[in-house]
Amino acid sequence: MELLGSAYLYTLATLAMTFAGFCAIVIVLRQTTRHGISGFHLVLTRLYLESGLFSAAFCMSPPLLALCGLTETAVWRTSSAIIATVFLCFGATYPMRRAAITTGPVPRARWMPIASVSMLVVVALVSNAAGFPYRPTIGPIAVAATWTLGCGATVFVLALNAVWTDTAETETDR
Repeated sequence: MELLGSAYLYTLATLAMTFAGFCAIVIVLRQTTRHGISGFHLVLTRLYLESGLFSAAFCMSPPLLALCGLTETAVWRTSSAIIATVFLCFGATYPMRRAAITTGPVPRARWMPIASVSMLVVVALVSNAAGFPYRPTIGPIAVAATWTLGCGATVFVLALNAVWTDTAETETDR
């Protein structure tokens, strides 16, 4: 069964994988300039790759579930529940995973907007999974996958200068 909006999901998955690959190339190029990878650079690299891979996985889960024979409504509900769970687990463990790699807290001005919008996305996903107050649809899934990739791309653009510098100042300013 061809799902409504699957062309968007396939296109976004392709874009997400291209983004992840491009970011990997940028990090390899950084290493060729004889700069080491600090904890901060490792955090950035992981964020880029995770956002690209998560976004692609979010896009590919509805078609996979449809191939497994789920009804369209069950596809949207199950995909929404899976993505909401990933969002919550990722958000809950991010501070611990970041602290294991680098020192210093994430500045509040950076994480509050991301956490706030991410929680709105989770609420939409949970509502989609529950089928209340609206019938399950592709919308929240497409928004979640787009938001995930958008966050990674935004972090990439904002931190681009930090990729090419070695100063400790970049870590505290981000």
